[in-house]
Amino acid sequence: MSFLYQTGRGEMIKLAGIGHVLLRVADEEESKRFYRDALGFTVAEQDPEHGGVFMTLGDGFHTLDLTQHPAPHDAARPERGQLGLVHIAFKVASYRALREAYAHLLKNGVEIQRATDHVCQRSLYFVDPDGNGLEIYYEMPNALALFPNGRGDEDEALPLSRAADPLPQWLTEDWPGAAAMAKVDRLRRQAASAAV
Repeated sequence: MSFLYQTGRGEMIKLAGIGHVLLRVADEEESKRFYRDALGFTVAEQDPEHGGVFMTLGDGFHTLDLTQHPAPHDAARPERGQLGLVHIAFKVASYRALREAYAHLLKNGVEIQRATDHVCQRSLYFVDPDGNGLEIYYEMPNALALFPNGRGDEDEALPLSRAADPLPQWLTEDWPGAAAMAKVDRLRRQAASAAV
């Protein structure tokens, strides 16, 4: 299948945002508990007759829809490297909220697979009960204005801790601090000199 895209002509669709994600799950009740208890979603509606649990973060009727797979034991699970969705990312409003999310996930038995400093944001990566990739991140204020031509590829792996351990040092610091902003300035100068 091929598509013809015309660029620079006529009007573009004006999307307002991503409305919701629909996940077909192996166990609707288990997934509902995970998204409710570990991630803070609330159930807006559960409709067993038409199939589905509609869950919200409070900013619209539904952000996430869950529907029971009719034959979950025969269904393929998400695999690393497959085509399609890699993860769903949830943004938090502050660095403190990222710190709290990290501690909450560990307290609820969710294994954090990795954490990454993406220069303009810091992210936690984990999976839901069906293996769907999830991310929680905090983005520094005005990130798009700071990196109008991209942020480069200087991602840094961040160390993790276990539930019984103290939080990793990177989560206890004030971020973005002086070191992060010095990196931002360096990358902006590099981008400017490359454009000349």
